[in-house]
Amino acid sequence: MIIQNRDISGKKLNETTSRKVLIAGQELMLAEFHFAKGGVGEPHRHESHEQVGYVVKGSFEILVGNEKRIVKQGDCYHAPKNTLHGVVSLEDDSIIVDAFTPIRQDFL
Repeated sequence: MIIQNRDISGKKLNETTSRKVLIAGQELMLAEFHFAKGGVGEPHRHESHEQVGYVVKGSFEILVGNEKRIVKQGDCYHAPKNTLHGVVSLEDDSIIVDAFTPIRQDFL
């Protein structure tokens, strides 16, 4: 399967954040998140999902477990199952791509 980003509709989550599910297989999925400055991915945890993320554009303050850092384009993070994590966008037009396993049925 080959997917072209331009053909995917996004979903506005609130005034500062939107999400596109880029692709989903049986056990793995990619989602692209767009943030305006000040956009928040509220701290939360997944009991049954592992997540890794890649900063495509912009910068974020990110929390993973007890660690909080500023991440920028090209940086990555890993949130194991049941680990508190969240982000705050520090710039307009910031983008993160997250991979989840298993897939997030709630995103589909």
